[in-house]
Amino acid sequence: MKFALIGDVHGFWDEKDNRYFNESDYDAIFFTGDFGGFHLTKNPFQETKFEGLTKKAYLIPGNWDGTNLIGVLGEATDSKVLKFLGSFGYARRMKSFSEKIRPIALTGYSSLVLSEEKDLALIVGRPHSMGGGFNFARNLAKHYFIADMETSVMKYKKLIDSTTQKNIFFLSHNGPQGLGSGKTSIYGADYKKEGGDGGDLDLAIAVEYAKDQGKKVPAVLSGHMHHFVHEFKKERETMIYTGGTFYVNGAKVPRIRKEKHFHTKITWDGGSATVIPVWESL
Repeated sequence: MKFALIGDVHGFWDEKDNRYFNESDYDAIFFTGDFGGFHLTKNPFQETKFEGLTKKAYLIPGNWDGTNLIGVLGEATDSKVLKFLGSFGYARRMKSFSEKIRPIALTGYSSLVLSEEKDLALIVGRPHSMGGGFNFARNLAKHYFIADMETSVMKYKKLIDSTTQKNIFFLSHNGPQGLGSGKTSIYGADYKKEGGDGGDLDLAIAVEYAKDQGKKVPAVLSGHMHHFVHEFKKERETMIYTGGTFYVNGAKVPRIRKEKHFHTKITWDGGSATVIPVWESL
């Protein structure tokens, strides 16, 4: 089986992408979210077109999907007032967002079977994660009934326990804790002066829990932490293999440069996974 991982889009998707993936032999596309956002791009989100996409595709919403600037600033500054104000209109924004990205399936805190024959399932994690804690709590409590990190871990465990497939891919916006605290680590907090581990605790616990239950976790697929770290003018780690698992950060931003389009190819043969970064002239 072959899957395409598309990291944070931020407006960089066009009809060439639709045509390329429609004609490809990929079984499905995984999007890590952040389709829009307050970024200077050549391809504004409102012009991003997905209507022509016929390939099966799944998306976990990022911190810029269905949220707003007030809410994002509230999370970044840990302001209770801004978090409260930013939560208003969430349901309306998510409805609008889901319409804009059709036919891509909007997912979160969910699971699905990728292949009965290859014994492979996908678990989609916590929406809107920015790292560093439990983000957008009011929105998640109201619409997913997940109020804090503890209930998020419980939800992950329920999803794992209800999965009959032996092999699990995880899809998340941000990656898990425990993979480094340097600013150029795969999920390192380059946005903090002191750096730190910007990964998600609940996702890290979920991966270990799955393994403890006898499951195999060939791949954990995420984005959020953009590859290029401006402070050092270099790219962070984008892939780590440890404990039988590929941890992959697909957030190449922008993903279209000089007519080349970026994605990460994930293959699964029923026993092992491979991960290949791809720049393709479309």
